[in-house]
Amino acid sequence: MTEATKLRILVVDDEETVRATLRLALEQQGCEVVTAEDGVEGLDAIDLQPFDVVVSDVRMERRDGLWLWRHATEARPELTGRFVFISGHDFPAPDHGSEREFFLAKPFTMRQLWAAITTITKVER
Repeated sequence: MTEATKLRILVVDDEETVRATLRLALEQQGCEVVTAEDGVEGLDAIDLQPFDVVVSDVRMERRDGLWLWRHATEARPELTGRFVFISGHDFPAPDHGSEREFFLAKPFTMRQLWAAITTITKVER
């Protein structure tokens, strides 16, 4: 991936090991990765810079992934359809548009995550 096409990805998960693992794997794919511990930190990051894709856990302590999705897509409508939700729990019912997003059950493979990311980014390019 060239500098001009480098994807900017936000990874939001309350587990440090998940954040670190995804950061490393996505950086090895040539992506620029920013991490956040919960929905509040994730929204702060989204307020400061644009992202091509947001990978977010669904369940987190302070603010969860669906809270982040609702606020992020309200503030930046271009993020609609650019979320990959990840969870080790059952996914909630679609939430007024979240059915347009990707959902991956933990554990997932990096191949599955990368397939979702490339599908999202091919739509725009």
